[in-house]
Amino acid sequence: MDTRKFFKFINAIYNGYYRNINALCDGKLDIEDWGRVLAYKRKGFETCAFSCYVKSQLFRDKVVIYYNKFKESLANYEKSKWFDYDFDINKNKRTYFEQKYHVIRKREITLACEFLEKLLNEPKATFANDKESDELSHYNLDYNEVQFKSIYTFLIDGKYLESTTALKDFIYCFSGNGNKPQHGLKWLGSKVNLALFLAELCNNEDKKWEKAKNIFGVNGLAQSYSNTAYKKSSKNPFEGLKDTL
Repeated sequence: MDTRKFFKFINAIYNGYYRNINALCDGKLDIEDWGRVLAYKRKGFETCAFSCYVKSQLFRDKVVIYYNKFKESLANYEKSKWFDYDFDINKNKRTYFEQKYHVIRKREITLACEFLEKLLNEPKATFANDKESDELSHYNLDYNEVQFKSIYTFLIDGKYLESTTALKDFIYCFSGNGNKPQHGLKWLGSKVNLALFLAELCNNEDKKWEKAKNIFGVNGLAQSYSNTAYKKSSKNPFEGLKDTL
């Protein structure tokens, strides 16, 4: 997994400040050229981030770290006074270039942050179409379309499942019928409720928690479910759901 383009952008954002400012002041670096190079590196960063995000949990953890770092940088800009004044290049040459530098840097951090935010809010993309990943990309429930639609509607109306979820994607994820979607499903409810739902509906499935990780992108469901086992007062909103089909 090649992450070089991801970290090239990070490095350009957070390193070389004084070197770049000195080069700008000495006429060795053009501010517009620097902006174009930084934008180009951001594009490579985004492509790399998406590619690696769907392959590695460790990399997804890094995405969260740098997303928070970008947000912190933007918050610091909001508190700064870099954009409150116009500087004259003839009177304050260095400050003039510093301001131009920060305008471009803030723009690229903002765009990168927005990209990572969308990436983090997307359901985890399903893996390559090899046999093993196909087997772990869906459950094998033997329901007809009317029954699946009943479950689907229950989840949508209860705000457990993202309302934009396509019924055909839902049916594939729980039966393997139809075409494999590009992304998994996005669960809006709590992790405990997801564990309870899967235990109610897919209790006899092999590797149900591993499949859940691939479909919903959620870890630790087995532990979440076991934590509810001794809580007699825990409310299960999915109890008896199968009996209604």
